[in-house]
Amino acid sequence: MPFGPVFSPSLALSLLQALLARHGRRAHVRYFSIRFAEIVGQSLYSQIASDGRPSIRELAGEWIFSGALAASSPRDDRRYLDEVLRGGGAWSDTRGRPPVSEKLIARILKARAAVESFLEECLEEVAAARPRLVGFTSIFQQHAASLALARRIKEACPGTVVVMGGANCEEVMGAETVRQYPFVDAVVSGEAEVVFPELVERALDGRALEGLPGVRTPTGVAAEFARGRFDTAPMVVDMDALPVPDFSDYFAQFEQSRFRSRWQPGLFFESSRGCWWGEKMHCTFCGLNGTTMAFRSKSAGRALRELEEITGRHPGCDVQVVDNILDLAYFKDFLPALARRGLDLDLFYETKSNLRKDQVRLLRQARVRTIQPGIESLSASVLRLMKKGVTGLQNVQLLKWCRELGVHPSWNILWGFPGEDPAEYTRMAELVPLLTHLAAPVGCGDIRLDRFSPNFVEAERLGLTDLQPLAPYRHVYRGLPEEALRNLAYYFSFRYLEPREVAAYVAPLRRALRGWQRSAEGSALFSVDVGGRLLVWDLRPAARGPLHVLDGLERDLYLGCDAATDVRTLAARHGRGEAEVEDSLGSAVERKLMIRDGGRHLALAVALGDYAPAPEARRRFERAARGLGRRDGKG
Repeated sequence: MPFGPVFSPSLALSLLQALLARHGRRAHVRYFSIRFAEIVGQSLYSQIASDGRPSIRELAGEWIFSGALAASSPRDDRRYLDEVLRGGGAWSDTRGRPPVSEKLIARILKARAAVESFLEECLEEVAAARPRLVGFTSIFQQHAASLALARRIKEACPGTVVVMGGANCEEVMGAETVRQYPFVDAVVSGEAEVVFPELVERALDGRALEGLPGVRTPTGVAAEFARGRFDTAPMVVDMDALPVPDFSDYFAQFEQSRFRSRWQPGLFFESSRGCWWGEKMHCTFCGLNGTTMAFRSKSAGRALRELEEITGRHPGCDVQVVDNILDLAYFKDFLPALARRGLDLDLFYETKSNLRKDQVRLLRQARVRTIQPGIESLSASVLRLMKKGVTGLQNVQLLKWCRELGVHPSWNILWGFPGEDPAEYTRMAELVPLLTHLAAPVGCGDIRLDRFSPNFVEAERLGLTDLQPLAPYRHVYRGLPEEALRNLAYYFSFRYLEPREVAAYVAPLRRALRGWQRSAEGSALFSVDVGGRLLVWDLRPAARGPLHVLDGLERDLYLGCDAATDVRTLAARHGRGEAEVEDSLGSAVERKLMIRDGGRHLALAVALGDYAPAPEARRRFERAARGLGRRDGKG
């Protein structure tokens, strides 16, 4: 159901479909998401589905379907529009938060007006298929739409078993779903692959669904609330035992849509589950994985075979890997094998940001062209509060290597962590002009409080209090008691135990980041090593001059700081005194060609090789070079 991705198939449903086929059971996946995107327009649909504006905090996707779940009055609707979309009531800190435009609000209202006829269309298609069981996957903003159709199916086809699963059904959220909406026969909490085939067999045989681990039912959920414990389904242990997902239903339906001639769908590929870093140190803001943090990955051979199979069935599709984090073992087997295959792919992976340069190079060779490295900040002290396990210098280092080696990093900056030092944001604002030749963050903003994150589970200890379901939940699930809202919600508002003026102290950094994004096309800082001299061309707005020539010790030390390095190591490596090394490095820092953090130094220039400056930066370089040539009387 909406608002699932419209230009990619559901990995969860495609896996379950293939799994049931192994057990001799026939299943079909219906992508009503495609039809609704046709009705409301791709632009609005994608804005909502991809956390644009309105953002996921405003729950516009859920509110659009809320009137089909519980009747609302015009007054109720106005309150949502005024309090949430116009008033910023979905945010912990609303100061400076621009309201949603009236034009966009009009489009949202038009989409809401189309819901009833859309649901009737969905019901007609489901009823015509006469299914014995209907399952809904519910992640992000799919819950209200799924429940609205589930109720209609149960009313029209009372013998049909209705099941729900997905992140919105984990633990108490799933328990509250079946308690409040008894037309849902069962909810699966956690990974469904182990338990779902047995659930299907029971449903088809007319047997009770109670007693299966991680499966909630309206009759059995009272006991779980009494215990205060909500078990999850058994996790998949052997990832190689999973079937290859069957995406054929999606592509057949996409080909029948009006999007077929204008858009190329993408594929989701899964090579691991859980998070090996989260097992050691759970990032404080991260609510992913719920109770399935344990890291498991497919063998290199199995992962490669699956990737070749799905891309062979559906050629030309970009592939987004859904893993929360790249398995480090893959640098030894899967990625080298992928590089040798030379497949015509553009892959996306999430990684930690403390990658080595040779690892970034291997990602490029393996056709991993985009990564999400989880940078989140350029401050070592803020990163420690997040429990990221990296430093700000390492994050800048990765951005530099990505620029040099042709891997695009998609990253964000987060702020508003309890206990953070406001002075760090002034320092980052001063750092940003030195980084404008690197990939700018795609977004920035205050932290979101998600269920299952340490900030939620250990709120008081970490400095947060007064946790409340985000205000839009009261508009989506009208009439439900506060306890039910708290149990259904995934996103929460909060207050700081020690009040802080986040909007005020991050303002300089916010301005600097806007400048970074504006100047990215024309900014460059690159080096060329020629005849024992290092020519460093500086075309950043913050440049102290267009060309710096480094030779001797200065050149050697600069090249030695391609990775962040301390003075003692450099002195020992080059047989020089620490004071001499410090003086030479200080000159590069003064000219803004290098940054220092504590005792470690990092050269900022990108080596000219695979890297090629953007066209605007190239034009600026040519103008600067001609100017220097005229000044020096040389070509």
